[in-house]
Amino acid sequence: MGTEFLDGLWVAAQPIVDLSTGDVVGYETLIRGHSDSAWTSPAQLFAEALSQDLGAVLEARCRALGIDWAVKHLTGTQKLFLNINGKFAGLPIHEHEPSLTTARMALEISEDHNTLENADCLQQIQRWREDGYDIVIDDYGVGYAGLGLLLAIQPHIVKIDRSLITGIDRHTMRQSVVTHFRDLALDQGITLLAEGIETAAELHVLQQMGIPLGQGFFLGRPQVEPVASPVLLPTKGLIDVSQPAAPVSEQEILQKASDMAYNTSFPTYVVTRTRRIVAWNEAAVMLTGWSQSQIEQHRCHEGRLNHHDLMGRPLCVGACPLVWTMVKNRAHKQRVLGSGADGQPFEVEVLASPLWDPVTHKIIGAVEYFWEVDKADLSS
Repeated sequence: MGTEFLDGLWVAAQPIVDLSTGDVVGYETLIRGHSDSAWTSPAQLFAEALSQDLGAVLEARCRALGIDWAVKHLTGTQKLFLNINGKFAGLPIHEHEPSLTTARMALEISEDHNTLENADCLQQIQRWREDGYDIVIDDYGVGYAGLGLLLAIQPHIVKIDRSLITGIDRHTMRQSVVTHFRDLALDQGITLLAEGIETAAELHVLQQMGIPLGQGFFLGRPQVEPVASPVLLPTKGLIDVSQPAAPVSEQEILQKASDMAYNTSFPTYVVTRTRRIVAWNEAAVMLTGWSQSQIEQHRCHEGRLNHHDLMGRPLCVGACPLVWTMVKNRAHKQRVLGSGADGQPFEVEVLASPLWDPVTHKIIGAVEYFWEVDKADLSS
């Protein structure tokens, strides 16, 4: 892989579609190598480049090619969705004078890179935000940090990984997870984008769920001359009911949510509508001092996790985060007074996101994320 090879790279662009109108709102540019080489896909390209210490050279070349393509092809208010490798966040976006304004660019940072542990990358992302770029988290739902990444980066757009979109018309569990993401995004002012839409049935379910943006082979394949705006979306009623989704029990939904909580690096727990805590992750243990055995399978008003308002009054009767989540039927965030295992109070913000039974459409519990309020934020 040398200069001659890098000069032969080319761009395939894939449309980003507004699922309510069919308009193409932008394109993601994807780099391709020679078809007769051993390095045709981005994964192969970067693996080989890194092995030859050419990662930064390849990253700069990919960015330049994406911007050049966008300058020639974007129309109206369409945006360029440009992939950024977090390992090379320090490289300038433009090699020379900007030929595309920052307002026309969305920078995609993959969750596959443990960005939260890279302080330099986080600082660079903040600078990009200040410069006017849209910040996008790619592959959300399968990577490292989950909610912690959302809070640290505060993206404009989050792309739901294709593993949660494939077959979503027949998998109630995936529908439940994506619904959870949708309400979390609404609460935080984030736009969701579903990746990997390959069938009309998948598209129809996502439209019914109110997911704003989509991308996938069904809407347009990556190619040199991709689908132009607008895309004609199919009419409603396209779900194949010949193979209905198998019913899923409340226990299965709570177990799936618990697995998500255990794999989240942010203080998280899962609580049923009767306030029984069924999952308490390691980050919650570290923050509060309450062990999993002390918390799990106990109700949150049994003296272990009592929430209080900022005046010290108990919230467990009618105003706790879970209750308000059920009342509002969506994610709900509030500031409360928590209590550690040592009895010391500390102020926390709690974001409760509802868990639905997809058959009865009733809330059966919630996933609750919480974090200690920075003393510098108390005045706000």
